[in-house]
Amino acid sequence: MDNNSKDSLLLCKQAFERLAAGKPQRLLITDYKIYRITAATVSKEAGFDAGYLKDSRAKHRPILLEISQFKALQQTRTGSEQKQILDLSGQLQDEKKQVDNFETLYKEALARELVLVAKLAELESQIRKLESNNLRRIKSI
Repeated sequence: MDNNSKDSLLLCKQAFERLAAGKPQRLLITDYKIYRITAATVSKEAGFDAGYLKDSRAKHRPILLEISQFKALQQTRTGSEQKQILDLSGQLQDEKKQVDNFETLYKEALARELVLVAKLAELESQIRKLESNNLRRIKSI
């Protein structure tokens, strides 16, 4: 293995470590997902074309194995995290339904209160009229 080849593999190793840490230098953060790190993304991050790392090259096999192990671990984590997200999403939907239900109950109670306030105002007005009429009759007697 010549120096140029060693340097290239070192660049790929460093690129892989940056991608695994979520801190790419050449790729935009939006260009890859940590669970989708591939030989192509590592090659691009290292400054090579996407097809640089090849399984047919014996010197590339160790880094390719490292990439595939990392990818398998991330997919396992992603599956359990995905289940957790789905569970939390379901809980969130249940909470939203409950909030909507409480909001409906609140609005219904508020509407009843407004009807009662209007009825109270009407009855108080009738009482004032009756009191006024009674006072006039009493004064006239």
